Amino acid sequence: MLLAAAALVAVAGLVAGFLLWPDDPAASPDGTADATVAAVRDDLLDWTTAELTADTPVAVPTAVRAGLLDAGADPARFVAPDDPGTGALRLLADGTPPPGAVVLARFAGPDGSALTLVDPVPGEPTPEELDRRTRLAAAVLANPAAGAGDAAAEVLSTADVDARLLTLLSVLVARLQVAVADFPAAPAEPVDGPPARRMLLDRAGADLLRPGSAAAEDVTTFLDAQMPPFAPDVVEVTEAGVLVGFRYASDADALVTRSTP
Repeated sequence: MLLAAAALVAVAGLVAGFLLWPDDPAASPDGTADATVAAVRDDLLDWTTAELTADTPVAVPTAVRAGLLDAGADPARFVAPDDPGTGALRLLADGTPPPGAVVLARFAGPDGSALTLVDPVPGEPTPEELDRRTRLAAAVLANPAAGAGDAAAEVLSTADVDARLLTLLSVLVARLQVAVADFPAAPAEPVDGPPARRMLLDRAGADLLRPGSAAAEDVTTFLDAQMPPFAPDVVEVTEAGVLVGFRYASDADALVTRSTP
């Protein structure tokens, strides 16, 4: 595989539940839940389409689900709270995540109300997987041919980056000498959410990555050639650079481990 071979060069061998919860309150007496759903449902539907794989279910409170289905939401995506299925995410009407959950997005409604999308049982990387991320991030930061903007360097210093994205970045740095400007969050995603899943590349060597540039074409050609789990879900050439992103995966570290020789 192109990525696997390049990864060996880039990192010198470094890359060597089912849950049932009680239903949330159906709606507040003053209709706040209904108003919140009406206010945020378009953003919520757009987010789940853009940021989740098609087979990722989301368990939602009964009244919220009714409002979403009335708006044309897929009933196979937004499932009943008492039958979430393995790997289901959870949409909360009260905004209080349970212990151990990671907040993926918050959708603000009227008068301070919100719907909060969480992964109740996010995948836990092993010590070896965390070490791999740390070493990959350090290799990217130390590469003299590339660079990282202040915002990107801060994220890399913590290695709080999706393992798929970080592996891909390390290869791009080694092969095309890309520079990463930032790791922008997805819309509605909190700063303390999951590891970064999107990156903005602004340069390859001395060449800016811009629409129509040969450098941008080289980068997008490389990205288009990747195979899962390293094939990005988003590749967009903008005036600020090439935006690269992955949909959310609870077990991104495990996906990389299973795909690495």
